Amino acid sequence: METIKYVIIKIWKAFNNLIYSFMKLFKTKNKVTFISRQTNDNNVDFNLIIEELNKKENAPKIVVLNKKLEKGLASKISYMMHMYVQMYHIATSKVVIIDGYCIVISILKHKKDLKVIQIWHALGCLKKFAYSILDKNEGSDSKIAKVMNMHKNYTYILASGEYCKEYFRQAFDAREDQMKVIPLPRVDFLKSDFYKKQTIDKFYSCYSEVKDEKKKILYVPTFRKNMDNLLEDIINNVNYEKYDLIIKTHDDTEQVYTSKDKFYSKNSKFTGMELLHIADYIITDYSAIVYEASVVNKPIYFYNYDYEEYIKNRGFYIDYEKEMPGLISKDIKVILDAIEKNDFDYKRLESFKEKYIDDFENNTKEIVKLID
Repeated sequence: METIKYVIIKIWKAFNNLIYSFMKLFKTKNKVTFISRQTNDNNVDFNLIIEELNKKENAPKIVVLNKKLEKGLASKISYMMHMYVQMYHIATSKVVIIDGYCIVISILKHKKDLKVIQIWHALGCLKKFAYSILDKNEGSDSKIAKVMNMHKNYTYILASGEYCKEYFRQAFDAREDQMKVIPLPRVDFLKSDFYKKQTIDKFYSCYSEVKDEKKKILYVPTFRKNMDNLLEDIINNVNYEKYDLIIKTHDDTEQVYTSKDKFYSKNSKFTGMELLHIADYIITDYSAIVYEASVVNKPIYFYNYDYEEYIKNRGFYIDYEKEMPGLISKDIKVILDAIEKNDFDYKRLESFKEKYIDDFENNTKEIVKLID
């Protein structure tokens, strides 16, 4: 049965390459195509690159193909059809920029002059992924990865800093010459006073019930299959006389609590990046948002209640217990008490940022140089 599955995949690949060979007969245009399956909306990294490209004298045509790969047969069929739209635009573009795994980039044989830039959706490497966790509980099957050419055909892969470069190289099974140390455009967003004010104004406009007098705790947990009990622990223990609680889950929904029993909006209005401008304190577990938190110099705490299980199933590139720049605890009450006491070492956070994120004046402009 396993052999039949791999044969079917190979036939499907050959069929798509045949269709793609006709698409490649179309002339390459001055066009840059952005592809993501992380979200249906534009992300801040794409937006900033597009904004910079549009400033150019000979600005390329911009095509954005964002379509989230959801669960369910209907969604999978819809995505399969969407792949043919991707194929046409890839065949007629000079550059393609992706922020995750793109099936058609990996499985197809492209024009020699096509440039593919992988700007992975995490700023730095924390949790192991891709080739680093093949055949593990949360990883891909190594045979499937091989037959699907997983993460192949990239011209460049971005890394946040020299220290992270090797981890990204391992994750993508890449060559040294493919690696480029340029942090994501979101660093420019996070450092910008203009975007900060714009985001804060937008937040209080959307959540008029929420007042700015109270400090904001942002909780950003890593995805788990059952999160209800996990969320209840923090919801039930926050002191709402002093704090509002914002929960941003991995499925991109958000909840803003002003009391244990009162919350607003389960529909996404803000990205995790935007909410960093709103937060006074950040709680996570194993999320790479620790890198972004270091850019905005916000206190970050680590609620690692299932650490032993997580490290067995996934693992980390860096020494989690040694490197995380904030209090680590399995008890949410310990973390909330540290927040109450304003117990945080900002020098440690700064050292973490300097170690893992290289400092460019404008990351977006550096990336656009790769496009030219």
